[in-house]
Amino acid sequence: MRVAVVLVNYGQWELTRKCIDSLDRSRCVDISITLIDNCSPGPVPSWVSIRKDLRFRQMDKNRGFAGGNNAGFQMAVDDQAEYTFFLNNDAEVAPETVVNMARYLRDNRKVGIVAPFVYWASEPERLWSAGGKLVKLKMRFEQVNISEKEYSPNEGVPVDFVSGCAMMIRTDLFSRIGGFREDFFMYYEDADLCRKVIEQGYLVEVLPSETVLHSVASGSGGELSKIAIYFSERNRIVLSRDMLSPSMRFIFVVYKSAVLIVMTVKFLLLQSPELIPCIWRGYFDGLAGRTGYSDVIVNLI
Repeated sequence: MRVAVVLVNYGQWELTRKCIDSLDRSRCVDISITLIDNCSPGPVPSWVSIRKDLRFRQMDKNRGFAGGNNAGFQMAVDDQAEYTFFLNNDAEVAPETVVNMARYLRDNRKVGIVAPFVYWASEPERLWSAGGKLVKLKMRFEQVNISEKEYSPNEGVPVDFVSGCAMMIRTDLFSRIGGFREDFFMYYEDADLCRKVIEQGYLVEVLPSETVLHSVASGSGGELSKIAIYFSERNRIVLSRDMLSPSMRFIFVVYKSAVLIVMTVKFLLLQSPELIPCIWRGYFDGLAGRTGYSDVIVNLI
């Protein structure tokens, strides 16, 4: 089996190298790796050019998670791989992860996307993502409750969402859908992709037997960074237009308004007032349908 792996880097060359090293240890599968650099500051390290089996492109501007992965996919289609594995550059895979995921897609034709369990790299026993089910009131994908029994590589669990940190999709399906939504820039483009896959009549599943270690939110400066807060708040509201009925979306917006008031008080108590404009700017931009990476965002963060 042949699997095209797409990685996107922004200033995290050492984490990227470790990610590729883990892919090199993969067994029983033919892997091709495409690395996109999203216009990182500073020089490209020498190990990138030394690896002749690494397809590499440096973008002329930062196109975010979605744009970088779409660019990588366009390069990787030359590999004619049946499956494409989108993997965060700050993640590391186990030796059997790639082949078991590819075999699962091969053997389960109704599954469009499959993903592994994702654990914190800093705490390998702590689960970070196991896929999620949509809670419409909150417009949130809450992690599924999966028992701690031993799962085999042929036991998948249907979910509404899996993280873009590590997801394998049928290459033709990704092409047919049109890729990730680039105007999201980062955050919730994976949820949008999963939505489209399900609308195409496929299942999205998580494979509990397979594992990935993830240095969580390293690319955005942490889950409580200004950029992470802004994009997650904004894109969640924008995506609600496509996933919720008008009445349910109204309820969600009312709920979200109350939550943001509580968050505002919380940030004041935590002496983090600089985060307050980020949540409210994301909220109002989301309601207005403003997307992309504008000068307003640059000034905000």
